[in-house]
Amino acid sequence: LGPGRQPAAMSNFGDKAATLVQDISQSEKGTIPPYNDELVRAVVDESNEHHRSILRLIGDIQEQGTSLDAAAPEDAAAILVHHQAVLRNKRALLVYLNERADRVRALRWEVGTALPEDLGESLSHSERGYFQQYSALVNRYQGRRGGVGINITLDPTPPKEHKVQVRVLQERGELVTRDGTVDLAKNTVHLLWRDEAQPLITEGVVEMVV
Repeated sequence: LGPGRQPAAMSNFGDKAATLVQDISQSEKGTIPPYNDELVRAVVDESNEHHRSILRLIGDIQEQGTSLDAAAPEDAAAILVHHQAVLRNKRALLVYLNERADRVRALRWEVGTALPEDLGESLSHSERGYFQQYSALVNRYQGRRGGVGINITLDPTPPKEHKVQVRVLQERGELVTRDGTVDLAKNTVHLLWRDEAQPLITEGVVEMVV
């Protein structure tokens, strides 16, 4: 590259973006590491500097009365290097943000609509908003009015049956279901709708009979 046309950070450009990808790829699946706002901003700033360098190079070429097609090889190479650096940073940012977005969506299926405080602290403001919007879409889809009327988050794979047989572990008394009232006396067995049985299973009141 020509004199004065190499930014100070050119020797190690891409290191910050690579660190972002490395951090998210090495984190444990099913977890969300704290959003690295400082490093994300640094990658964006670096990309903007590369873009400004491209504009300066183009401006210099045009001031010489030369078209870009006829630019000197060193100028054309400098523009290409800066352009590829911007694209590399963009790809790294997309990998980082898309992986985090995938994990944010997975949270809705794992923890429900209430985002735990410790997990919420690891998300950026935009990611917390994204979780709320995605959660609202899921709720609307599975709602009884205008939706499918089934809690689709109960099972990671579509169930073969919408009803499950359960055995009562803890005395609970009468339970009003869609099919009527059932008496959840200890050691009794009942056939319940999956979405009605799941909260009881989670609480340990009943267990599924395999």
